Amino acid sequence: MKKFIFLLPVLLMAVFVNVQAQENLKWGVMAGMNVSKLSSTGFDSKIGYHVGVKAELGLPQLANGVFVDAAALISAKGSKTDMGDLGSQKINATYLDIPIHIGYKYAVNEKFNIFGSFGPYAAVGLFGKTKVEELDYSDEGDLINISEKYNTFGNDGFKRFDFGLGFRIGAELNNKYQISLSYDFGLLKTYESKFEIDDENYQEIDLGSGAKNRNLTISIAYLF
Repeated sequence: MKKFIFLLPVLLMAVFVNVQAQENLKWGVMAGMNVSKLSSTGFDSKIGYHVGVKAELGLPQLANGVFVDAAALISAKGSKTDMGDLGSQKINATYLDIPIHIGYKYAVNEKFNIFGSFGPYAAVGLFGKTKVEELDYSDEGDLINISEKYNTFGNDGFKRFDFGLGFRIGAELNNKYQISLSYDFGLLKTYESKFEIDDENYQEIDLGSGAKNRNLTISIAYLF
């Protein structure tokens, strides 16, 4: 799987280099808002952003309106959880996302199109911090707030590689301006979290092995 994630952008670049002289290829910029979370119970949504470049290739040889598009996006994801009196956790995870979609555009009129697309994405974790706040008792018996920060991606943190599927719907004006709504379903486990019940009867419980990325995005794009 890791080899596939590494090869995906290379294959993508090879495809677009071979067709860059074609009139059906457009390049553009893309940015927007993320509403992300982890799939495990207890995690809440977190607001983030994405920004980057995209390419879109029309495939009239298949059918009018069919296209393939791809993007390279810096994407701020994560999640948060409130454990009440036990404390809280806020996870910030910034990825390089590379989605590749196949889609179809329907021309409402000469200036306005609506479109839909779907396909896989690969992602590499770049950086991020996780903040944990919890309540504990001091040596004097006073209740104190303890705050800690650590790297989101690390030996005991998130796995750096992610892969999933997504779909997008949107509208296009003058074949240049786009606004879209998309949703990505991560297929890989982001992390595996374990804790000790007590010192005498040591036991590890896997809490986070099912936690996968979920990300709703609202985007605007401009095609040159």
